Amino acid sequence: MNSLFLTALILNQLSNADTGRIALLKIAASTAQCDPALVIRTSGLVEQQIYTHSNFRSSLADAIRKIYDLGLFSQVTAETTRVADGIYLNFVVQEYPKLRYVEFEGYRRIRKKDLQARIKTKTGEIITAKKVFDWQQELLKLYKQKGFLLVNIQSIQSKPDSSGEVILTFQIDEGEPVKIRNIEIYGNEHFTDPQIEIKLVNRQKTWYRKGALKEEELPRDLERVVDFYKQQGFIDARIIDYDVKFDQGWVDINIYLTEGKRYYFGAAKITGNTIIDSTRLYSLIRYHSGSVYNIKLAQATLAEIYNIYSEEGYIYAQITPVEKINADTVYINYDIKEGIPAMIRLVKIEGNQQTRDKVIRREISSLPGYVFKRSEIMRSQRDIFNLGFFDDVTIDYRQVDTAGTIDLIYKVKEKSFFGTIGAGITYSAQDKLAGYVELQQPNLLGRGWRSSLKLEKGGKKTDFQLSFTEPWLFDTPVSAGFDISYLTRDYNYYSKQIMSGGISFSRPLPLDYSRIYFLLRLSDGYVPPASISSGYKPSKTFNIYRDTVHKTSFLPSITLTRDSRDYIFNPLTGSVTSYSLDLSFWDIHFHRHTIDLTQYLPLFWKFGIKGRARLGYISGFSNHDTIPLSERFYPGGTGVDGIRGYGESSIGPYDAGFPIGGTMLSIFSFEYRLRLNPQVTFLAFFDAGNTWNQPEQFSLSDLKRGAGFGIRLEIPMLGLIGFDLGYGFDKLQPGWEPHFQLGTTF
Repeated sequence: MNSLFLTALILNQLSNADTGRIALLKIAASTAQCDPALVIRTSGLVEQQIYTHSNFRSSLADAIRKIYDLGLFSQVTAETTRVADGIYLNFVVQEYPKLRYVEFEGYRRIRKKDLQARIKTKTGEIITAKKVFDWQQELLKLYKQKGFLLVNIQSIQSKPDSSGEVILTFQIDEGEPVKIRNIEIYGNEHFTDPQIEIKLVNRQKTWYRKGALKEEELPRDLERVVDFYKQQGFIDARIIDYDVKFDQGWVDINIYLTEGKRYYFGAAKITGNTIIDSTRLYSLIRYHSGSVYNIKLAQATLAEIYNIYSEEGYIYAQITPVEKINADTVYINYDIKEGIPAMIRLVKIEGNQQTRDKVIRREISSLPGYVFKRSEIMRSQRDIFNLGFFDDVTIDYRQVDTAGTIDLIYKVKEKSFFGTIGAGITYSAQDKLAGYVELQQPNLLGRGWRSSLKLEKGGKKTDFQLSFTEPWLFDTPVSAGFDISYLTRDYNYYSKQIMSGGISFSRPLPLDYSRIYFLLRLSDGYVPPASISSGYKPSKTFNIYRDTVHKTSFLPSITLTRDSRDYIFNPLTGSVTSYSLDLSFWDIHFHRHTIDLTQYLPLFWKFGIKGRARLGYISGFSNHDTIPLSERFYPGGTGVDGIRGYGESSIGPYDAGFPIGGTMLSIFSFEYRLRLNPQVTFLAFFDAGNTWNQPEQFSLSDLKRGAGFGIRLEIPMLGLIGFDLGYGFDKLQPGWEPHFQLGTTF
């Protein structure tokens, strides 16, 4: 520890017995690490001030206490030396060390970053014995939560360096996890031990289960046993006792309970309601007379009744379930005190640093002067989340008067970075070596403007794209945007060069969650003939202006969409239904129709399923119209028309060994998903689909099948990243195909 000697020439002790006073002459200090003036000021002693003996003693004690309270020193003492005309008072101060960094030794079962995250130390912070003890206890708790009850952790500090910093090392002896050898339950007559044990977190070791004891879960496991019985009608069930016996790394758990008798539901009764019709309320009851009593069903009924009242604004309604037991029957009377509806006085937004208030407010359905409605509040929360700017959106309200008026508060936590940035080098068999730069900003200047820029340049491909969208044109729910692009691409048999620009508009429809989109696009460039066959052979020195056809097209399109997904970037519930009609005029004439149906359904815990169907059809306006290769359907891979397990755009008709796309499309997909959190989802999938050129070729039995597994990650600055590994069953050579993607096409 560093020592700081603060010398204060402070006193002239008058030995005159008549006065009994001490005079302070001067305060001085010298130090190597901290500011001497800070300590002198903190002491409270003042130069040239006279003290009585008793006042001096108390002032000196106060000075030492104040210096201690700075929290910088582990020891503070005072030494006095008499001189001819005064007293020298030396404060001897020992500083706490500062933390340079923390090191861990002996850890194997828990990752270092998890240990660091548990104690949350900071470089340069002062280390005290209490801090080290608290950190040690947190590490012990972490290990015990993982079943390592025999863990031993010691802390060692290095000698301070010249700046007073030390290295703190935690030496960890993990020991072996204590495993559960056996669980015995006594007093259970209606249920077997396995039926009860399946409800526990702590379960005995088997060949497929580690069986590590989690000590902090034991009290909750006992509660889980009682809850299980109450869900089976045993209201009086309780735990009499339990014991845990340790034996050389193993543990035996004995639970003693009494079941009591089984109860049944009687007829439910609802009283006190005047605002909501009784028929509507009785329809919410989740049980029927004569069924086995289940506390979860009784609680669910209570929640349903409260939810319907909160939907009408009666958030202060008091609903009391009054239980009356007659023999083995439980009669529940839901007694309602409705109160008055809550009116919204103000809507406040907290936590937004970059995003402007109005960008959030325009997504809020419940406005000042409105009655509080639960569904509108939840819808507003969903819509704010789906902006994609926030990691969290929570809702709170504060009552402002006795009349029930409230202020509604939306608390948002902004993402550390909006949008995505990408740059790199890519290689594919088709495009060879290429480099790209891509920028996407969905919240430009905090106004909610969406903009993107992409430039890709390679030996066989040049691609430039620029787009901008104003989601609320003139502060109305009408969005407007534009995009421009330039593409040149060399294929094995042809090349194309296309410039295009488009303007788009959209607005919501009266049908909930629905929107209509309009797009007008003008495209000009050189495209290949409508087919590749043995009769078409480009010259050895291919020239785009000689061997392709110049075409100009005007493409208006309309899309109707209904989107009720809970979180559009990685949903768990909801659906998307869309129909698109694309028309092409000028040099190219066709009409294209696509229908896309996607449904997300939650199952249990964090599992859910996703089903998708996509159908498409494209045709000319007359028999003389031909469909350009670039406008046809090319399923395979990921993307909008993706079928995983196959290469990109590899499925469909071929001509002269080259894919020419189809005019009819069918794709079906099923996913079994595990969403650990909004940022991480694991999935297993099965895809099937194909494309054809003639209606008589269409057959649901002629589908290319693929199956596999994948992961979705939402990463700051990169957005949603997906990786899938699919097995193509119907390829010429069946096998695995990896897929990497950015965005939410799958």
